[in-house]
Amino acid sequence: MAKKEFIKEKDVKQILLKYLKEGAIPNIFAVTGRLGIEYGGKKEYYEKAKTAAQKQKIVGDNKVYWIPLILESKTIAVIGIKAKEKPTAEIGLIEGLFNEIKYELFLREQTESQADPKSNFVKELLLSDKIKNLEEAIDRGDIIGVNLRAPQAIILVRVPGLFKHWHDEGMQRSFDNRISHVTKKCHKLSSKILESFRGYDQNIITCLEPDLFAVLKWAKGPISTTNTIKFYKEKAEYIRKTFEKETGLPVIVGVGQYYPGLSGLRKSYNDAQIALDLGEKLWGPSRSYHITDVGMFASFSQNVSYERRCELAHQILGEILTDKDLKRTVSIFLSSNMNLTDAAKKLHVHRNTLIYRLDKIKKEIGLDPRNFSDAVEMKLGLMLFGNSDKNC
Repeated sequence: MAKKEFIKEKDVKQILLKYLKEGAIPNIFAVTGRLGIEYGGKKEYYEKAKTAAQKQKIVGDNKVYWIPLILESKTIAVIGIKAKEKPTAEIGLIEGLFNEIKYELFLREQTESQADPKSNFVKELLLSDKIKNLEEAIDRGDIIGVNLRAPQAIILVRVPGLFKHWHDEGMQRSFDNRISHVTKKCHKLSSKILESFRGYDQNIITCLEPDLFAVLKWAKGPISTTNTIKFYKEKAEYIRKTFEKETGLPVIVGVGQYYPGLSGLRKSYNDAQIALDLGEKLWGPSRSYHITDVGMFASFSQNVSYERRCELAHQILGEILTDKDLKRTVSIFLSSNMNLTDAAKKLHVHRNTLIYRLDKIKKEIGLDPRNFSDAVEMKLGLMLFGNSDKNC
């Protein structure tokens, strides 16, 4: 079988022209392929560009200097710089730019190399609407050994700088060997995670893009909102610690809630994205965040619909919304600037009674009205729930 050609001139051309349009290199005269034919509409031929490509060295005549871009002992493009003498500064910029191009090519090939039937299937489930319903998803999943009948949710894992770190580790290797090196690293990392979930062989880890992984994780035990939140939080934290141990880099994890059906799995993925992005912005890396942790802070995200915010309000505030006494208690406590004495007077109850109610609220929903960040989240939820125009 023929060996795959990792570097394609059209890919280099595409990325190179993108950077040059952004003004990355000054004094550009022309950019050609290795045959000296100009990229672009004119298709001019430059003999000295071809010479530079063939000899793999800079060729100039005090008007234009031609700099070959060489990868894996092959010239893949030539850049002409207008200059009266050797353009040292521009050459330095071109070398830096070419390193960026090589890394971008590496990421493209690396993402492709991670593909396998199960990973591709999970990506299609989450990132496109080609699969229209659960029945179709189950049928296709059965063919490749992915069981979608069991309750599952999505856990997203982001490791900033991971692929760059692995890429730099293999700098002494050839380009294609670098691809293989990182592929092996990814498989080893995935295996470490899956080893801990023995008996649940349907758990799947896939690389969605460089530095971002998705875990399709089965739920265990009785299925309820409370049980699945606890279960997925525990598993997410284990996954985060394992990733950090194996990579030596800070890891951020976002956890989606479990919802039934295909639309529920996609909603879980959306939850995980929101939890990952907002959690990192609010509290930083090296932590795992469930969608209920970011809670009503999600109301600041433009990607969250009003209906989804209402749903989050119900998930997070739970029984407070259906218990008039608890709802009134927390509303007055928060409007009293979290002052126990003032709130007790307004509620016409003893201070100890108020403390008892606040403890009950903390026990019921896991948020403490006396904690500032919890109080802000509860306030946002109550404001949304009580909106006079669109009551949740």
